[in-house]
Amino acid sequence: MPTVDPRRRFTAVGLLTWALVAAPPLFEGQLSRPLGLTWVVAIGAFLVCYLAATRPGHSRTTTLVFGALQGVAALVSVAADGRGFEGVLFVVVAGQLGELPIRQSVAWVVVQSGLLAAALALAPDHPPADKVILVSLAFFTFQLFALFAVHTAHREADARKELAAANAELKVTAGLLDISSRTSERLRIARDLHDLLGHHLTALTLNLEIASHVANDAAKDPIETSRSIAKRLLADVRDVVSRLREDEPLDLTAALAALTSVITSPLLHLDVAPDVAVRDPSIAQTTLRAVEEIVTNAVKHSGARNLWISLTVGDGSLSIEARDDGQGVDHVRFGNGLTGMRERVAAAHGSMEVSSMRGEGFRVHVRIPV
Repeated sequence: MPTVDPRRRFTAVGLLTWALVAAPPLFEGQLSRPLGLTWVVAIGAFLVCYLAATRPGHSRTTTLVFGALQGVAALVSVAADGRGFEGVLFVVVAGQLGELPIRQSVAWVVVQSGLLAAALALAPDHPPADKVILVSLAFFTFQLFALFAVHTAHREADARKELAAANAELKVTAGLLDISSRTSERLRIARDLHDLLGHHLTALTLNLEIASHVANDAAKDPIETSRSIAKRLLADVRDVVSRLREDEPLDLTAALAALTSVITSPLLHLDVAPDVAVRDPSIAQTTLRAVEEIVTNAVKHSGARNLWISLTVGDGSLSIEARDDGQGVDHVRFGNGLTGMRERVAAAHGSMEVSSMRGEGFRVHVRIPV
């Protein structure tokens, strides 16, 4: 069953709150009151700024700018109406500040509450001073509650993303360790066969050849037979040693499939072609690290619900195609992760292309010669 993006829930709750604030005055004939048109313009401006601030892919600067504009619109609506119910909109603004540093957000809430009190005091039909103080303090506590609740939710979400990224790195590292240990063990066996069995068989062959020259006629045939068997056995040992020293095809499917067990958001769709097998351990490492970086970026930054990764082999190259349905960006900025990925691919004489558009997700294409 598909899950609903928490940000969409937040946006929906904010819209419902705005509707509950705006509907009663409109039904009561707000336009017929003094400054009624001003109130309508302000309440409408708040809605527009709220939708702009909560759209997918918004930056911290967007939150600050449109948060300030929402605050101004809410203040104007409070001053134009005078009943103070529009102060609920400040709680909506405070909820959007949860992704900002906590000290900065608390200072913002304090300033908002002070301005709310001033707007109530200056309204045409302003309430008594004690009611102004009481309403301002009430909305101040509501704002703090919304701020800390959303801030805690953001911290927990970030912690889950960090844990998922660490688990992905651990799984990839475990796969690389398995590849490295199997390669090392194969080379150790090859060395042992060559150094021990090979040397002894060589010595045996030489001794049998000497014996064939000094033996009598009755013993020569058995000695020649034994020497021939020793030579064939030595050739077989050398053949086995040569094959052990060759790079065996490495199956990346198991190492990559392990990622699906630790990544829950976004949902990972992994498609590895049956003929994907890499002989060079360094190419296998580059491939696994590239997939790990793609998955980590999607977990931390994309806001995607799905991530599709496919691996195919063709024209002497291994191709990695990845895309997600996240928020995307207008301009791709290479951080440490993408820069390191590009350097590893370039060291393997491969190529890497990254593209993205806001609202259309993120795409990565990697080609590595095999």
